[in-house]
Amino acid sequence: MDRGIFIMFRYMKLKNYKSLVDVYVDFTTKKDEPKKLVLLYGENGAGKSNLASSFFTLTELIRTKSNKILMDKVTEDMLNKSKAESIEKIIELIKSDFKDTSAIIRDCKTVNSSGNMVLEFGFRINGKNGVYKIETDDENIVYERLDFVYNKNSVVFFEISCDNVRINENVITQKSYLGELKEQVEKYFGKHSFLSILNCEVNDKRKEFIKENLNDCLIEVINFFGRISLQVNIDTGIKGKVTDSNSMLTPPELVSGLISKKDVKKLSKTEDVLDIFFTNLYSDIKKVFYKKQEVKNKIEYKLFEKKLVYGKIIELSFERESTGTKKLLRLFPFLIDCAIGETAIVDEFDSGIHDILVKTLIEGVYPSINGQLIMTTHNTSLLEADIPKENIYIFLVDVNAEKKIIPITDVSEDRIHPNLNLRKRYLNGVYGGTPTPMDIDFEELADDLDEED
Repeated sequence: MDRGIFIMFRYMKLKNYKSLVDVYVDFTTKKDEPKKLVLLYGENGAGKSNLASSFFTLTELIRTKSNKILMDKVTEDMLNKSKAESIEKIIELIKSDFKDTSAIIRDCKTVNSSGNMVLEFGFRINGKNGVYKIETDDENIVYERLDFVYNKNSVVFFEISCDNVRINENVITQKSYLGELKEQVEKYFGKHSFLSILNCEVNDKRKEFIKENLNDCLIEVINFFGRISLQVNIDTGIKGKVTDSNSMLTPPELVSGLISKKDVKKLSKTEDVLDIFFTNLYSDIKKVFYKKQEVKNKIEYKLFEKKLVYGKIIELSFERESTGTKKLLRLFPFLIDCAIGETAIVDEFDSGIHDILVKTLIEGVYPSINGQLIMTTHNTSLLEADIPKENIYIFLVDVNAEKKIIPITDVSEDRIHPNLNLRKRYLNGVYGGTPTPMDIDFEELADDLDEED
């Protein structure tokens, strides 16, 4: 079923963000259409994970106000409520990966950089183009701007700096509410972005109130940035989230959990699609299913499989599966998200998974993508996959450690034709983005370690 294109990124600009001092990436085709699939290659340490994590930073900067409210509630609960209730709130806060704006900036701004950190994202929502830009100094947000389409024209929705507040009155439909928002900007801007304030309002207020007070176009943008699915590798580990779909469970609830009885239908749908997914990928997996039992008026469930082992079908908990197979389970919701029109960013997509399986997944999902999938990878078999070669990007680093990211079709003057062995040429260094290590004499290193002081 053709669902149409919904939400996608068109480009991104980063300045003084981690190892990316000045980088621009164009995700559009020659017809100015956002590419629904982007594969990003490059040598280790080039900055691929940092590029992917910039999307996570974007979502972090949009959550700061909501997280601050949650933190205040936790503090209040610890003082006024039972210990059990406080612990639940603390767990919720930990899951949200709470950081305030200054902590985000300290983690992300390029070390020893004198200029401001800038993140700019061009995006498209249901055929309408927009641009969001946010700029920080060493501690606070200093500038923020959103452009989007209103009445078929691209307009400035808001532009805010430390000494100027400009909010388009057409996108805040009630003047009294516009006044309230301006007061919040005066009070919080710098510590929180205006988009963070708006996101908090959308999550905190009744839907009817938001519908009456905010233009639909502005609500579209807020929802878009709140729904990005991410899995990125940063210093503190793997971070991210999957869009909370109404029709399917999301990690980590896929393996086991406790749900209300009204969500049993969602559990059954999840069970059906996981069964199809894994029995088609693995010849030895014959069935994937949930074992369920009622516990205190709720449903406790756990994922199992029936697997062929030495000629016998045995029943195993999915928790006993291989690391690679469990990684596929975590990836599955991201593939579903981009198929239903969402945007998904996955860092090191291929980690721990066989080349053939990765190639099968990408070739299988590509025709079904109605949103966008942006992924970093080292899997060179994808260079031979049945996808447009302009969707393959190379992270190039020159002798001065300056970086640029361009489609492989733009790296070489040679025309890429079907009979060209792209994978072999890439591994031979024709397109760059590959390591150039010197030979290492490990025997000499071992001897050095054995030498007496």
